[in-house]
Amino acid sequence: MPGSLRDRILRAWRAERSLDASTLDVAVDVGGNRVVLAGDVGSYTDRLTAHEVAAGCAAGVVPLENRIVVRPLRCDPAESDDVVRLRVERVVRDVVPGARLTLAVRDHVVRVTGVLDRQDQRRRVHAAVARCPGVHFVDDRASVVDGRTFDPVPSPPDSGAWTP
Repeated sequence: MPGSLRDRILRAWRAERSLDASTLDVAVDVGGNRVVLAGDVGSYTDRLTAHEVAAGCAAGVVPLENRIVVRPLRCDPAESDDVVRLRVERVVRDVVPGARLTLAVRDHVVRVTGVLDRQDQRRRVHAAVARCPGVHFVDDRASVVDGRTFDPVPSPPDSGAWTP
């Protein structure tokens, strides 16, 4: 039943702690046989998470059309990388206490490396870092214990050697 699919997706978005779903909505087009995801989020990570959660609810039922828009990011170019790094470290400590991660910041791009125990921890860390004021992009190179890596979006073009 289309209404129940919509309700399942909305409930799943609300239950996903790493996602701010307050502006998201779902339309189930019965005639066109598709689900349209709409609204806006604060990061590409939130857009990807919203799509993945919805795809899990609609698996094998109907195709998804992702019309979720990413709001512009807020970065102060005068803010130092050290200030951003301290802010990001505090956020990561709150989200996953005891995480074995290294955080490096250069030009408002945060590189996350290290190991986490579970995929949901990685998603929470990535989302929290992406939402952190002063962060323009997250280069997520963290691994989950099983050794898989996660690359939600392409890394930014390299403008020179990375020096963490």
